[in-house]
Amino acid sequence: MKSRLILLLLAGCLLPFALQGQTHEAGGLIKLGYEKKIVKGLNFGLEGERRFNNNFTNFDRLKLGASFNYSFFKKRFKIGISGNYMLSDCDAYFENRGRINAMFTYAESIHQFKISYRVRVQSTFYEERFNDHKFNPKTYLRNRLQLEYEFFSKPAKLYASTEFFLRLYEKQNHIVDNFRTIVGLDYRLTKGSTIGVFFRSDNEIQVKNPSNVYYIGILYNFKH
Repeated sequence: MKSRLILLLLAGCLLPFALQGQTHEAGGLIKLGYEKKIVKGLNFGLEGERRFNNNFTNFDRLKLGASFNYSFFKKRFKIGISGNYMLSDCDAYFENRGRINAMFTYAESIHQFKISYRVRVQSTFYEERFNDHKFNPKTYLRNRLQLEYEFFSKPAKLYASTEFFLRLYEKQNHIVDNFRTIVGLDYRLTKGSTIGVFFRSDNEIQVKNPSNVYYIGILYNFKH
């Protein structure tokens, strides 16, 4: 069963690269994270993210967020809620957006490997001062499968994940309209601080004029 999960993850990671989209571009991501333990199993987190597109030449989005996560049953299960504020560049204007998330994660460790499955309900609320949105909010059911490998001799971790976005906001058109693939490396500087680099591929499907965006990202996380 566990070997099948690994094969499924690898197949999912390769799937987006086989999809044919009409547009291709490159972008960049800079991410900062902070996590504070409140009591055993319960953590509070803050995050910030700046995103660039159009081959790294254009500011695309600023995202700020806060979250609560609770782990239990030997950290195999985790539930969480989070909220985000986003400022997005819509070419002629900047648009304020809000987002709320609820998620559940199951993880299983096998020696140096860790396999996890996460399901997340995500609703995004759009400002309509400059533009009327046909659907507001937009709600997705996100499903992510991730494989991690942690080195015994080095404070480093490799990971790869594949995720699909199931559209829920359109009653007669519940489709998967986006795949996301991430491959990355995290390096632990100290007990609480980690830096990392990653590659992310976002591939739209089953939509008009689908796009494929390939990001190179860097991150820094601090746990207290």
